[in-house]
Amino acid sequence: MSEKQKEFLVSIGIDPNDELDVIEDKVGDYLTLNCLDENYNPNEEGLMCESILDYIGQS
Repeated sequence: MSEKQKEFLVSIGIDPNDELDVIEDKVGDYLTLNCLDENYNPNEEGLMCESILDYIGQS
């Protein structure tokens, strides 16, 4: 995981040292609740959430 992704996790209150499944659940919830517009398109934070979820999916 990149430093930028780790910094983002800290900024939204998620410990980047948690287990990946815990991070995945929390990031998914944050994405759904805070990062989608009325057409379900992700904003800038949403794109970061998606990149973190992609990283976890590839691990």
